[in-house]
Order: sequence, then structure tokens, then C-alpha cells
Amino acid sequence: MRLKKIISTGLAIVLSISVISFVPECIVAYAATPPSIGAQGAAVYNANTGEFLYEKNGDTQFAPASITKIMTGLLTVEQANLDDTVYFKSSAVANLDSGATTLPVRAGDSMSVRDALYAMMLKSANEVSNGLAEHIGGSVAGFSNMMNNRARELGATHTNFVNPNGLNNQNHKTTAKDMALIAAEAFKNPTFRAVAGSGSYTFTATNSKSAPSSVKMHHKMVTGEISYDGVIGGKTGYTKSAGNTLVTAAERNGIRLVVVVLKCSGTHYDDTKKLLDYGFSIASSGGINIDSKDTGRAVAKNQAVSAKQAQNITMADSAKVELAPNQIRTSVMKSENYGPGMAPDVGWKENNGNWFYIKSDNTSARAEVLNINGKKYWFDADGRMARGWRQDTSGSWYYMEDSGAMNSSSWLKYNGLWYYLGSDGKMLTNTTTPDGYALNSDGVWVS
Repeated sequence: MRLKKIISTGLAIVLSISVISFVPECIVAYAATPPSIGAQGAAVYNANTGEFLYEKNGDTQFAPASITKIMTGLLTVEQANLDDTVYFKSSAVANLDSGATTLPVRAGDSMSVRDALYAMMLKSANEVSNGLAEHIGGSVAGFSNMMNNRARELGATHTNFVNPNGLNNQNHKTTAKDMALIAAEAFKNPTFRAVAGSGSYTFTATNSKSAPSSVKMHHKMVTGEISYDGVIGGKTGYTKSAGNTLVTAAERNGIRLVVVVLKCSGTHYDDTKKLLDYGFSIASSGGINIDSKDTGRAVAKNQAVSAKQAQNITMADSAKVELAPNQIRTSVMKSENYGPGMAPDVGWKENNGNWFYIKSDNTSARAEVLNINGKKYWFDADGRMARGWRQDTSGSWYYMEDSGAMNSSSWLKYNGLWYYLGSDGKMLTNTTTPDGYALNSDGVWVS
């Protein structure tokens, strides 16, 4: 009898273990609990869908420290020729904070934009950031204006940059959510991605007797000193007032997440790993909407944009729109600015430089593609009209012009490379264009 009871109990345990081991991963993911972290500000952003999967004080302003250099790097790859030469003036190398990280270079030294970009992103060289700023913007102040303008274009409306390196200034601030938007845009760029994902770099021809011959990446999850599967790049930051700051991008199964942590006291890597684990568990289940800011409470909801959601809207929806959004005459709009879902009448609405579209059911277009007067417009999950590159859930890429209209049946030159957008707007890959040119697996014209 005792033996029978032991066998019965053992069988029950085995069955229990078997049941647990076969619980579908998606069910576990939906039950994921937001982690406890030490960072005072944090955000997890799904770069595929445009959703924030988690935030803690996401809109609270903090000093960013050297993660500022992500924006400097983004503008560098967008605005500068990597083979051009940066000449360092005394204004770039002087008046740095005591103890600030330098390469070092001195006034009169020079290096290529490419070398400077690696020195800034890997070594976090502050004087090199200044040199790039002066090379691109004419001055640190001029470049800071460029940084702020680009931030506004990306929807980073709570950010103010006053320098290109993140050294101490009470007016230099950002938020976790803003920094995630900036970083997500930067990691779309293959050149930036290659730099921010490098463990080390050897300089080619730096005209500086004081500069080292090579630099090593500071971000330990990029170098592998702290192991995490899927990390593709990132940037560290630290000042006494900012604490530890960290931006990390990672990809798994086609899902790209960006994690930002601000104002940490040595917990930045642990916090980031916890947030990536949480983000991937949620994203693999279809994504979420934040239900309550700064608490991490969330409800599962899939808002991924799919090209299959494109639809023709009624004449009532488009009657007031005769031109692209940035060309709309004021006579066809009310004088007030409207945010998404606030206006009782249909058509285009502008709010703080962002464009939204109110449909005939008085709801704002969100996470969908609309055909308006013969042109397609992509709307992100927050309702903003998209500009630039977007990727649908099938992995296809599309490009929206500055006007918001989707590019189609035409060539596009982007960062010096040529791409072709098909008649449906999809970027073509591994094929020949209608005019007879070969494209590789990345969609780039192979000459």
C-alpha cells in the first residue's frame, strides 16, 4: 500500500511537471510581470510596431550624459561624408568638464569623419563630439539646433540638447521615451548600426600624436563582457549628476527592441537585461499598450501595422483634403490645433508639428495605412502620420516622403545607396527592377 502511494504521488509530480513544461510560451508571456528596476526613468520600445511596451517615468526629464552622442551619431551619418576630414579647433578640445573622457586629440589634429564617429561612439570622446558638431553644424550651438530640430521630427518633444556630448548643463535634458525614439531611428541606419555594434575599432589615418591607435566599446553588453543574446548595439553614459545612463538595442526573431534606462546607481546593466527579457516576452505575444504610466502595468494588445490594413476611405473623409499634409491651405482647416481623436470633423489635423487624420467615424487613424485622394499614408500606433522608413509585420519595408505620401514605382537614394519601391510601395529585394537593374537581398542596387 505504501509503495502504491509513493508511485501514485510520484506519478502526480511527473504529470504536474509535464503540464508545466508544455504551457505555451505565449500564455506565459501574457502573464509576464513588469520587473522591479533601480533606474529612475526607463522605457522599452518595440521598433517594429512603434509601441512602448514599458515605461517608468517615461516623460520625466533627466540628464542623459553621453547617450546624447546617439543623436550626434545619427546626424553624422545623415549629414556628413564619412571620408571627409574633421579638423579640430581649440574650441572643440578646450573647456571640457574636469575628468571628461577624451580620445585625446589636440587643436590642429585631424581625422576622417568615419574615425571620429567610432571614437565618439566607442570611446565616448567628448572633444571628438565637439569636432563633429563644428564640422557639420559650423558651431556647437548651430549643431545643437540641428539636434533639437531632428528630435522634434521624431516626436521627441520633451528633449532639449545644448551640446553634442552630454556634458553637464542644467538645460540639457531628455526623457526615456524620447531617447528611445531617437535611438530607434538611429538603429535603422546601417552605418550607425555597424558603428554602435562594434566591440573595437582601429584607426586608419589619424593625424594626432596623442591619439591611440584603437579604441574599445564601453558598452559591456555589446562587447560580450555581460552576455545577452541578440544585442546589436548601444551607448553608455555617466556624469555625477546624470548617474549611469544606458541605451541598448537588441533583436530576436525579427523583433527589435530599444531599452533606455536613466538616472541609475550601478544597476544599468541589470535593469536593461530585465527590461529586455520582459519586452521580448510581451512582444512575442503581440505587443501591449501601457495601461498606467510609470507603473509598468500593461494589457496585451496587438497594434502592429500591416500593409494588409490599407483601405480606401470614403469621399466624406477626403473631401477637405486637396493636397499633401504639409501643403494644406489654411482655408480648408479650422484655426485650432487638434490632437488625435479630439476633432468632431474629419480630415487632416495638426498638433505641435505632427499630422493626424480623423476618419468619418470621428476616430483617429492609428496603426494603419489609408488611401487618401489616391495616395497612401502610413499612421503609427500613436496616430502620427509617418515619415521615412517603416516595416510591416511581414518584414517588408516602405518609405514615406516628407509630405507623408508613400513612395511607389520609383527609385530612392538614401545614405548614398539606391533602392527601388514597387507599385505597392514595398521595397524590392533580390530581383530586377522594371527598368532592368539588379537589387541585392538588402534592396540595394548592385552596379
